[in-house]
Amino acid sequence: MRKPIALMLTLALLLTMTAPVMAFTPSAILDEVKLMRANGKLSNDSITQAVVDLSFIESNGSVTATVYESVYENQTINTYPNLSKQSPASCTNKLTRFVFELTNRYRPQNTDLAIGVSPDRLTVQTYVYGQYKDQAMYAFLSGIPDCLNNEPYSRPTGRGSSSKSSDNSWIEPYSPENIGTDPITSFQVTTFAIANKSYTIATTDMDEEKTVTSGTKTMDVAPYIKGDRTYVPVRYLAYSLGVGEDNVTWDGKDRKVGITKDDVDISLFIGSHVMYVSQEPVEMDVAPEITNARTFLPARWVAEALGAEVDWDDVTKQAIIKMPIKEPGD
Repeated sequence: MRKPIALMLTLALLLTMTAPVMAFTPSAILDEVKLMRANGKLSNDSITQAVVDLSFIESNGSVTATVYESVYENQTINTYPNLSKQSPASCTNKLTRFVFELTNRYRPQNTDLAIGVSPDRLTVQTYVYGQYKDQAMYAFLSGIPDCLNNEPYSRPTGRGSSSKSSDNSWIEPYSPENIGTDPITSFQVTTFAIANKSYTIATTDMDEEKTVTSGTKTMDVAPYIKGDRTYVPVRYLAYSLGVGEDNVTWDGKDRKVGITKDDVDISLFIGSHVMYVSQEPVEMDVAPEITNARTFLPARWVAEALGAEVDWDDVTKQAIIKMPIKEPGD
């Protein structure tokens, strides 16, 4: 289980960093952040926070972003492997420019962002606030790979200039008009318990603040933990992520598992730490394996590659997979 990242906010930096071009005093979001911190919280019902850990970007090209949301500080972790190796200082510059530009684009939508950087440049905190804060956070998290694999964003200047026609075109998919304004409110939540052949499926509706359990299903083998990672039988893991039965394949000759959902194709090989996501290699810290004549996959790596969030309850020893039923822009 990954531990929460310590929060080290340079408040002076946060207070002085306002978005370029627009004359705007972000007093509302700053007031909310200060109030949240005064209460010893990492998030509340008004502020969602993402803590980006840059500790390993220079050595192995990987970054994690831990998201805290709601007054209950619900925590999810996003992992970004295979990024360009670079210094944390370079990353903070890129992320700061990215957040500033998102701020410029989301403020007309009654939504604001703020950023803080730790003194050692190893941690970046991004806060979202306002009507479409879920969409703004989704845009930030989705854009981290593009942000860190490109040159720092620079707002076009001069008559007739456009970011769409410049080297900054990577940012366009994360604009409000492309992310959309439909709220992310419904999730399918699947809970796998270690050493238990039964798992539950539920639907959570955040608007109506209710969770409806649709049933309990039984597997022929049980999940287990190995190397601090949760392993789940491939077909049941795939089904929990909305993958159809025909979209899970097994190639016995190459010992290869194939999973297809929407426009994402995943290939994994027994014993290999490399997962291919739409033909792009992703280095995992564990490998798929065959146990009791069944193929098991590392749950977090596969789930996150398909856009799900994975939580771990250390008390109940349960892996909780949350897949959006409706994503922004749908």
